Amino acid sequence: MEARGTVTKSSNRTGRRLRAIESGLVSVARVLLLLTCFSFQTTLPGATAAGNQNSLADAGYVGSRVCSKCHSSIYESFSRTDMGRSMSEITPALLETIPTAASIFNPKLNRHFEISARDNSLYQSEFETTADGKDAFRETRKLEWIIGSGANGSGAIVKQDDYLFEAPLSFYAKPHRWALSPGYEFGDYGFNRPILPGCIACHSGQPGPILEGNGRFREPPFAELAIGCENCHGPGLSHVAAAQMDPSPDSITNPARLSPWLADNICMSCHQTGDARVLQAGKTYRDFRPGTELNDTLSIFLVPFSRESAPKDDLLEHYLSMHLSKCYLKSGGRLGCISCHDPHTQPSQQEAPAYFRQKCLACHTEKSCAVPLSLRQHKAPPDDCTGCHMPKRDVTVISHSVLTNHRIVAEAEEPFPDVTFHMTTPQLPDLVQLSANPARQDAPRPLTLLQAYGQVMLAHPEYRARYWSVAEQVKATQPDNVDVLEALADKAVQNKTVESSALAIRYLEDAILHGATKPADFEELAELLVAANRQDEAVNVLRQGMQLAPYDAELYRLSTSIYLARNKMQDACEVAAKGRQRFPQDGAIRALVNRCASVGVSK
Repeated sequence: MEARGTVTKSSNRTGRRLRAIESGLVSVARVLLLLTCFSFQTTLPGATAAGNQNSLADAGYVGSRVCSKCHSSIYESFSRTDMGRSMSEITPALLETIPTAASIFNPKLNRHFEISARDNSLYQSEFETTADGKDAFRETRKLEWIIGSGANGSGAIVKQDDYLFEAPLSFYAKPHRWALSPGYEFGDYGFNRPILPGCIACHSGQPGPILEGNGRFREPPFAELAIGCENCHGPGLSHVAAAQMDPSPDSITNPARLSPWLADNICMSCHQTGDARVLQAGKTYRDFRPGTELNDTLSIFLVPFSRESAPKDDLLEHYLSMHLSKCYLKSGGRLGCISCHDPHTQPSQQEAPAYFRQKCLACHTEKSCAVPLSLRQHKAPPDDCTGCHMPKRDVTVISHSVLTNHRIVAEAEEPFPDVTFHMTTPQLPDLVQLSANPARQDAPRPLTLLQAYGQVMLAHPEYRARYWSVAEQVKATQPDNVDVLEALADKAVQNKTVESSALAIRYLEDAILHGATKPADFEELAELLVAANRQDEAVNVLRQGMQLAPYDAELYRLSTSIYLARNKMQDACEVAAKGRQRFPQDGAIRALVNRCASVGVSK
């Protein structure tokens, strides 16, 4: 987030598109999804935000508290699991479980952070000090919600107008202290890192994000805070109605009665990231219904593995790891997530070894283990199958965090099975569509494949030509599609000629005309217009971008730099003044505001 003094062509358009493509934010998605494993005392899964019951009913949802009337024991048990505590409001009871005073300095960012509590509320502050010890800026925000159940830690959410943002500090359970939230070690986002639909969909029971809203939510933002009954069983309205007359198990989805494939689809939606996650055209994350194929709503893709690049990451690759285990392969596909996990119950750390040992013995015997029983019983804990065969490993991208290896290895260095390196199909030879039904392996739709290539190419540039190729194929039938237009613009920009820049301008203008909302589109178009000596149009484009993404600092920086390059100090100072209100941590914007004050320009 470097400051710009003059308008230049972007030197990092790929990085900008990484910010822009929501589903492509794999690292951010993994970071936030991991928070589901964080542990606080939270509200029960049925805790429902007031005033949003109509939206629940409209979609056939009733809320977990309604389910509890007939399933009270399951409800109480589930409310104590990590999923049942995935999100909560900040209450006096919660404040008793965590440090409510902390002071942190990060020398790399040159930022101070503080945690404080007052009037039963929790606050975070961020500030920078000058050489004489005064505040260069200070921003303090009230934390509205805690996200995550806490086995590893918990993040926090702040609210500004209709927008939700991640807070700079998270609480980590292992060291029992506050530290920078995942991702903030790379840059200072202040309180302006948006909560995206693809992340919150797996942390909340019934969130209300606006799909292309850049962090904007409906009001209230959550109809149900924590993950609840209907996230796995589907909308319960018809089931409740049937229960009043003739109770029937067919009126609600029961994962235990589904095929292992369909049951695993429910878990895969949140416990498998991959290299690309693409919503099908016209779908939202709320459109997935348990009992249907996830791929009809959300497609998950992987770059094929080679023996030189075997899977290494445990972070939300649970389905893939299980899929590559000997247990799964020898079961003929009958082993599934709920073969070992009961979503309604979570054993304690002390209970887990014996609990999961019994799950293993459903298929194995005492003689299955090569280690003598006498040796196993002298270990602590004794006879811990998962401790040896599913060891917990550090998560390299998130400090102080560990996750279980779901590949169920016999030995720590056990090689991956051959199937790992042969997961593509003739219909899709260059990507693995992990969410596709293995019995059919249909080729993905062209628009789905286009978005998949667009996300994958950010880390694997060799896919860029394929991204362009699909866009060229699709443009004949869908010339007004925003994803197609963005891809065609990307191709034109890369050609780096006057003619191709003019073509890129037309494509981006068309994309915005047809509903594009990504800040990167507005930023890139503005830079192209400036290079074409069309500064007035560039300013108008940036102004339009600010309306759709009011908390994207780059839009403000670009706008002020254009005005400065044209010696329009008054206009630059007006934009900078608005920017300082929203991005006080941005040093370039603060410097310009100070410059405006020193020369007496009114704001």
